[in-house]
Amino acid sequence: MIGAAVFLLAFAVLVHVRLGTLLTYFQQEEYAPRRFLAAIPRVRLWDLRASAVIVALVALGWLAPGWAPIWALGLAGAALAGIAALESRYRYKKPLVATERARRIRWVASVLAVPGLVLAALHPLGGIVLLQALPLVLIAANAALAPWQRRINQRFIDKAAARLARLDPVRIGITGSFGKTTVKHILAELLELSGPVFYSPGSINTQLGLTRHIRQRLQPAHRYFVAEMGAYGEGSVRRLCDFVQPQYGIVTAVGAAHIERFGSVAAVARAKSELAEAVCRAGGLAVINAELLAHPPFRALKDAHPDHVLSVGEGGDIAVSASLEGSDWHITLSGAGLELSYTLPLLGEHNILNSALAVVLTARIDASVIDRLPLVTRVVEQVPHRLQKRDLPGQPLVLDDAFNSNEAGFANALRVLRDVARARGGRAILVTPGVVELGLEHDRVHARLGALAAECCDEIHAVNPDRISAFVDAARAGGARVYPAATLGAARAALRDADERDVILYENDLPDILEERRLL
Repeated sequence: MIGAAVFLLAFAVLVHVRLGTLLTYFQQEEYAPRRFLAAIPRVRLWDLRASAVIVALVALGWLAPGWAPIWALGLAGAALAGIAALESRYRYKKPLVATERARRIRWVASVLAVPGLVLAALHPLGGIVLLQALPLVLIAANAALAPWQRRINQRFIDKAAARLARLDPVRIGITGSFGKTTVKHILAELLELSGPVFYSPGSINTQLGLTRHIRQRLQPAHRYFVAEMGAYGEGSVRRLCDFVQPQYGIVTAVGAAHIERFGSVAAVARAKSELAEAVCRAGGLAVINAELLAHPPFRALKDAHPDHVLSVGEGGDIAVSASLEGSDWHITLSGAGLELSYTLPLLGEHNILNSALAVVLTARIDASVIDRLPLVTRVVEQVPHRLQKRDLPGQPLVLDDAFNSNEAGFANALRVLRDVARARGGRAILVTPGVVELGLEHDRVHARLGALAAECCDEIHAVNPDRISAFVDAARAGGARVYPAATLGAARAALRDADERDVILYENDLPDILEERRLL
């Protein structure tokens, strides 16, 4: 009896801990059942160790029926408790955020797991069934809570929309396959010349993310509200526009980033054009990368609303020229009544156009600040984790591009790495897990990036190399030295003795759901 009680108590503790482990990954997949189920074999989220303990327990029961029920149950319980203790100390790059939603899902999942605990009490093999079914239990709990969650979300959204309407700042939307977070930060700094600016921190670009910050942080003193707008499919940006009601907009780029969600670049273009369409409908101004005019939705908007769509870049309304002076860009804008030169301290050619989009929109929103814009651009802050320099005495220079996830930015970062390493006289070292959500373009994009990396790098550390075999093969074919690393931590450990003249580029960083493999 005591042995059975120890076993069941330890098993219940393990189930509680395991729900937390699985919920961490479920949350990283944004509570999307299909994506979570797809992650189970990739991350190896099925149980092995506890199931092996239970199988051994049952085998002992068959071999020594008089001995096993007492001592074997106690020993098995101790083993399960040890597994739970070890698992409770797991560390994650993106740990579970204990939101109200996460707590509700875990509580309901715990209730749904009770029949499995009863089954385990009747026979230990029932415990194996429950352990393997726990991912489905979490999905069921989330589904059961979905109607209630939708009502809660809508109530928060309505309150945020009402606050936004009441305070009525000038509203600006920013979207694009890449560059939108950088443009948002630059624009916010520039607009401060005109008045207080509210913008979503980091990469927050969903309706619920914006809702939370509007409710908690938007103040009557804010003159401008800048909303980054992410897209998870066609219609996503349109829904955000219905919520924000932007009067101005910036569209940075259309590319293969996240094509796995969209299916084609044409679909990406249609999704990103939803912001420009909403701004034109409102009689505002959309500032776009001139390259977007090659996509039918943007060309049609430009033809239909020439006064409300302003293109920036080669072949656009406003020409952009740039030269590198030392470590700073000297940039000149010319056209559409704007003649302006300014200095930018940010690394990477892609930031020429990023800054130009922000400067042009600021100048159009408040012409009175045009003369002062160059004073701000020369001291604009580096955006965290986007080709950010980290230089410590006696240490190699680190280029932190951990939040990058697109081919164009990756390629630009490689060229910057090569040039900076040559200037310092050290090695150009790349650490990367590659790019995500490329769908059918996965191997082609990584093959191109691998070939370029071979040209630019002295040493490459490929994180989770099995996921990016095309990158590894192309880099090695180009003569690069490629070292596999199971995790980012392992790659960092391999570089502990790097010389202070070396330059290390950390290009992209994956969440646990894409990098780690667990032994549960």
